[in-house]
Amino acid sequence: MATGVSTDDFNQIYSDFKRTVSYSVVTITHDAITGSETTTFAAASNKDVIFFLNETSYMFDLQGLTQVGDAYIIAPTTTGIKRYDQFTVDSKTYYIESTIRRVILGTSMMDYAVCFLVTA
Repeated sequence: MATGVSTDDFNQIYSDFKRTVSYSVVTITHDAITGSETTTFAAASNKDVIFFLNETSYMFDLQGLTQVGDAYIIAPTTTGIKRYDQFTVDSKTYYIESTIRRVILGTSMMDYAVCFLVTA
């Protein structure tokens, strides 16, 4: 059954509002004996995302969002954003606290992330 929903619906918003950020994938491992945590940062690479600060509101905000953050990013599902990853934009570094995959009528449209400021 055709739903009329296409990833092209998101691609138009994405092409209008995207910007490039310096994105670093974070890997967290735990020592099997001591349980101590080790955080490893991959070399940063440029990724295109939609970035906006908390005080800014757009019509495509996620309805019902209960967790607040300092900023938000929206990215195509193929970008692979995930919790604890970090990115730098406008000389400020943020980390991703949580991600939500937006699925509309069975079509994965985008990943939406709540982010917190690490360094100003």
